[in-house]
Amino acid sequence: MRYDGERVLVLGAGRSGRAALRLLVARGARVTLYDRDPASAADLPDGIECLHGPVPPPFDAFDRVVQSPGVPAAPHPRLVPEVDLAAAELQGPLVGVTGTNGKSTTSVLIGEMLEQSGLSVAVGGNLGTALCELVDEKADWLVAELSSFQLEHARAVRARVAVLLNLAPDHLDRHGSLEAYGRAKARLAELQESAGVLVVNADDSWARGVAERSAARVLRFSTRAPCRPGGFLEGDELVIALPDDAELRIPTEALSHASRTPLQNALAAAVTAAACGASPTATRAVLTGFEGLPHRGALVCVRGGVRFVDDSKATNPAAAVQSLAAQPQPIVWIAGGRNKGLDLAALAPAARAVRAALVIGEAAPELADALRPATEVVEVGTLAEAVREAARRAGPGGSVLLAPACTSLDQFASFEERGARFAELARALPDTPSKSGGGPC
Repeated sequence: MRYDGERVLVLGAGRSGRAALRLLVARGARVTLYDRDPASAADLPDGIECLHGPVPPPFDAFDRVVQSPGVPAAPHPRLVPEVDLAAAELQGPLVGVTGTNGKSTTSVLIGEMLEQSGLSVAVGGNLGTALCELVDEKADWLVAELSSFQLEHARAVRARVAVLLNLAPDHLDRHGSLEAYGRAKARLAELQESAGVLVVNADDSWARGVAERSAARVLRFSTRAPCRPGGFLEGDELVIALPDDAELRIPTEALSHASRTPLQNALAAAVTAAACGASPTATRAVLTGFEGLPHRGALVCVRGGVRFVDDSKATNPAAAVQSLAAQPQPIVWIAGGRNKGLDLAALAPAARAVRAALVIGEAAPELADALRPATEVVEVGTLAEAVREAARRAGPGGSVLLAPACTSLDQFASFEERGARFAELARALPDTPSKSGGGPC
């Protein structure tokens, strides 16, 4: 597709915005970049006009306006999400994965299952590589993690296979309500054609509701009840049963830790990959050997007999609760950052199981109020202080878990930076218990 002579405004100078900019320039557009941060103009290609300020220029002054997912914008006839810009040029069928929690892990699992089946695969979207960078990939399958920010104004994304994982309160500071947040994610399924396949979590009421309105063929997965065709948990076995295929059964004890925390991700990935032609052998190999993604429940080290677990990606209460449930007791929990307009009181029941909660960042006072009825709470200023205090309180045999339930953007540039700093701080601790028996000094 060509954009010769078109005046195009790109909103946002992050990874997606720059990928869109490069694609547009290569297709002949005259591009103007807008970003609130003046430093965003660094390393731009020659000839790119860069505008700054509290609000973008009027959209009507341009032929097209391309929205990066991190830049909020109201609907407008000339507004095109970055994923729509890419969708018009993708060279292979798309697998789109959305939901509140588990998108990245499920997307990577699907990609590995297809790749180990001998198929060519590219994985990106909200995960790693922007969709605009994949437009020239001639792959058997393109697997994209898709966020509500990417989907809320989408009109052109046509997923051959769409995956709906779950819905829990998140990003309400942008969407305003859980209903609006759910509608944004549901766009992935609503834009499918009748020849598509929709893989849905039968245990999630939002996913079930979207499936009822879908024109695509629906496959379900569940940890509570049999789903044929689909995937389910039966006793101590994971079962994948698709039409005309023999059942694949994998004992849950054979799954890697990262594949079974939680099992819904493994089921979603296995059903989706099977629908895309993955072999049972490849699916089994991936689920038994998967080591997980960084900052998602990763054991980063053991110091003084204390386990340090990085789940910096747990940026909402539902993810933090899930993370707490996956860790062995006793737990000292580090939480906090910037709240996204979410109800942090939902964390209190899970907090009853922890030895103490150390709260950091902008949300520390709000978290402290929410958690004090359930556990001991200590307000600390920084992650460095929290790691030192948590190590002291955990003691040999205990775990220190970073599961913030908030974004990192008050003190860090990203959840990745926050998780890396947590690991750095933990690894710098002495590998001997303190004399008081309370963990490393």
